[in-house]
Amino acid sequence: MAYNVSNEQDNNGVYAYDPPLSKLIKFWLLIIGVTTATPCYLFLIYYFLTKKSVREALYNHVIIASLFVDFIILTVDLSCHMGYLRLGYLVPSSPALCLIWQLIDYGFWYGDLFLKSWAAVERHILIFHTNLISTPWKRVFVHYLPLVFVTFYTPLTYVYLIFFYPAEHTYIYDILMCSGPYYYLNIPTWLIWYESIFHYVVPIFVLTIFSNALFFRILLQKSRLRVAQGWRQYRKMTIQLIFVTITYLFDLPYIIVTIVRWSGFPNFGTDLQGPYFYYVNYIPIVLFPFALLCSNPKILRSSFSLRRRQHRQVGATALNKTILN
Repeated sequence: MAYNVSNEQDNNGVYAYDPPLSKLIKFWLLIIGVTTATPCYLFLIYYFLTKKSVREALYNHVIIASLFVDFIILTVDLSCHMGYLRLGYLVPSSPALCLIWQLIDYGFWYGDLFLKSWAAVERHILIFHTNLISTPWKRVFVHYLPLVFVTFYTPLTYVYLIFFYPAEHTYIYDILMCSGPYYYLNIPTWLIWYESIFHYVVPIFVLTIFSNALFFRILLQKSRLRVAQGWRQYRKMTIQLIFVTITYLFDLPYIIVTIVRWSGFPNFGTDLQGPYFYYVNYIPIVLFPFALLCSNPKILRSSFSLRRRQHRQVGATALNKTILN
């Protein structure tokens, strides 16, 4: 998620003073976050793709898509931020990397919010309205098409806005995002409001409201769901969503400051929003794989037990060969 840069107005504190010590602390926090989260992402992607029963479960499809989107944000977007915080400019300084950085920071970051908010909505369907996905055609329209939309809507939108929208591109490598995205220079006001509300505020509120509603709905109908088949699956889906939702509470400071500024106080929190609250928005990306592991410790147990079985099989095979020889 990035600043809305404008030559006329510093909309989100992009030019607010950020002390060198603050930059250094954020740099090392990002280093720790990226280096610890990267192996978790790789492990989870491998687990979800190689285990057939996990890969084919409908409720895991949005999680798999989120893992890929968030991994790209973690490795590309945050790497650019770390270089910028450490050196004060983008390295390597090239127009292509500037545009890619803007695309990941906007299109993929907003795409992540859409995926998480859809996960909160879809779990209500998977648990309480299974008749909507009871046939292959229903699954196409209720499950697969919405998943494709929330996965590709914002990336494709920002491919157009960043690469093809008619606006002058002035690459300033010692400013965040190379002083872009450049479509903000002549974009209609209504489109800025649409982007801010529909791409950012609405998905956060949908995620929070629907995940809390799911939790209370599960509590109210717990006895009936225990009788139905798949209670463990329902519980797993709910716990998983709650853990993920908790990580997005870190976005609240940025949202609160934004709403207050929209309410007629344009200078409220500018010195905090740009240098500090902006980076807090990346905490959910770093914590997402850990939230998945905490919500389902069976992932680690099953992986370790599989490795033990493989080691035993290899040992038994080697022993049989030795005996036969």
